[in-house]
Parts: sequence; structure tokens; C-alpha cells
Amino acid sequence: MPENRALSQWEIDALLNQIPGASEDAAPGGATSNQPDRAFARVIKTYDFRRPDKFSKEQWATLQAMHEHFARLIGAAFSSRLRTLVNVRLSSIDQGLYEEWQAQVPSQTVCYVLSMRPLSGNIVVEFTMDVAAEVIDRLLGGTGVLVDRGRELGEVEIGLLRSFGRAITLTLQEMWGQIQPVDPQVQDLGQDASLIQVAAPTDVVLTVFFEVNVGNRLGAMSVCIPYTVLEPVATHLSAQVWITSGVRSQVTAEERAMMASLIGRTHLDVAVQLGGVNLPARTIVDMQEGDTFVLETRLGKPLDILIGERTRFRGLPGMVGNRVALQVSDVVHEDTFGFFDRSGVHFNDLTVPALELAPAALPVRTDDE
Repeated sequence: MPENRALSQWEIDALLNQIPGASEDAAPGGATSNQPDRAFARVIKTYDFRRPDKFSKEQWATLQAMHEHFARLIGAAFSSRLRTLVNVRLSSIDQGLYEEWQAQVPSQTVCYVLSMRPLSGNIVVEFTMDVAAEVIDRLLGGTGVLVDRGRELGEVEIGLLRSFGRAITLTLQEMWGQIQPVDPQVQDLGQDASLIQVAAPTDVVLTVFFEVNVGNRLGAMSVCIPYTVLEPVATHLSAQVWITSGVRSQVTAEERAMMASLIGRTHLDVAVQLGGVNLPARTIVDMQEGDTFVLETRLGKPLDILIGERTRFRGLPGMVGNRVALQVSDVVHEDTFGFFDRSGVHFNDLTVPALELAPAALPVRTDDE
């Protein structure tokens, strides 16, 4: 058949019939096509070459589970450092371009540039100035009420935020340890996301956004991870690896000894309740110096010994030399607390020997001393 021959009408109609949704008059001889090739139409999918899909559904689910875990960990870390309740909640996780992430974050913000050795490249952890000002004020002993959040940060405040970044690096290390052991380190601290360049503007990045509630103030935080950082460990981003590695082994003897040593150095407030009595408010208001009221505790009855704000022991008052003291006579078992008995205090898998109080005497501090 000559190559330069023109197509006949039936050949043209046959080609047109292969197009999904072809018109009815395209069939040869004017015949209608009752069942267009819809299976062929379902194969066609839109594809954006500027934003290719880098993650499978399983990898995407693993990344979401990882950052939900990160939100819980970072909330606990912030609460411990700031000595106030901090709630962190995962808002969204998405794949986009680095320039799109830069456009989404505020112009004035705090950006931690972190290395993720042994992974190549850097990531960015960013939070708004509202959160930064709250952190600075509480680290300095304030309450975060009257803070000017519009001014630029000074050298002292930047130093505080840089040291505060250790809470972020430790949390990232714990989260990524279940997939790939990393050693995050703060490389830089900036206040303008447009000046932070950890990737090219059109590079694919993973962007994770969080809501941060510090005290009564609501702020935002985000994490930007270039795909070049995730690519070496992409094959490990599976639910099976995440669940299997998330199951911790039993506490080793070394960890047990270390935790016991840390808890053993913890100071606890010990108080003795001499007794109590219920009085009307009018009687209390009318009380004057020299008035006397009788306590409900009887002579010779054991007194409550409070550890913190809970009654843990009971004991009998007495003297040791010239000092007032108390001898422990009984241990209070609280079923609701569930972790205390005479043999020890149990924190999950850790057992710390209980205070060896009986029959020792606890000195009681008086106003005369």
C-alpha cells in the first residue's frame, strides 16, 4: 500500500470511533454507536508535571500517622518547657512546591533550619510570632498577657528561641527514630520565610501545618520537608515498619537504673495534717486572737502524712531529741491511684523502691524553727 495514499472515509470514521464520546454521526455509513469505549476514557488521568505525586497511599498514611504522633510529642515537650498547657493539633498535610509553602506562611515568623544527618539536606520548622512571643515571655517568667508581638526580636530573645529549639530537635529525633535514626541540629534561625532557601522554588516539598494553643492563645506551626530529604527513606514509609518499630522493647537494666536515679533525686513536699474541724463561715469571720476551737483528731490517733496533696502514710507524733517528729505507723493504699503499695511506686514498667519510712521518724517543721 503506498505510504502517500489518502485515508478513505471508512478509515477516518474508524479512527474517530476510537475517541471517547465520539459523535453518533462519526460511525461508518451513518450508523450510530450505542456503547462508546468508556473503559478507554477511565485510563486517562490528569498529570501535573510541576507537582508530580511522589508518595503512594500507604506512604501518605504513614506520614500522617508520624506527624500526628509528632503533634502529641511536641505538645508535651512545649508544656514541660513553658510550664503551662500546650495543645498541638495536626491541621493538614500536603504535597506542594517550596514557593507555595513560602507564600502560605506569614511574612514575619520564626523559622528553624534543621539538618537531618545522616539524611542530606535541611528542613524548616516554622511558627508564628504569636507563638514565639508567648514562648519568650514564659521562658522569662511572664504569663504571656501583655506582649508586643509586632516588633522584631532582639539578640537575647533570639538566643532564648535558639535554646528552645532543642525541644523541637529532640522531638524530631524521637519521631524519626522509628523510621530512620537522625540527629537534627539547628543550623540557622530566621524571621522571614522568604529568605530561607532549603530547596529550589519549584522543588516538591511535604508541608505539614499544626494548630498550637499556648495557654489561651491560638497560633500556628508548620514543617516543610523537601522531597530530596525524604527520598532515601521513602521505601521505609510503610505502615508495617511504623507499627513494628513503634512497639518498644522492655526497659533495659541501664534505663531502669537511670530512671530510678532521676526519680530518686526528685524533691517531694511532705506535710502532716494535725487535724481539722468544720466551722460556719460566720464563726470564722468573727474569730479573734486567743479564740480556741477543738480539732476532730483524738489524742493518740495517727495523723495523716501528705505527699504532695495526697495522703500516703499515717503516723504518731513524738520527739526525736529536742525536735518534733512523726513515726510512720501505716501506709495508705489508694485503689484509684493504682500504682502505690508498700513494695514500691510503679510507673508503667519502672519500679522505684518506696520511701523507707517505717519505723523511722520524720522531723516536722514548726514555726519556732
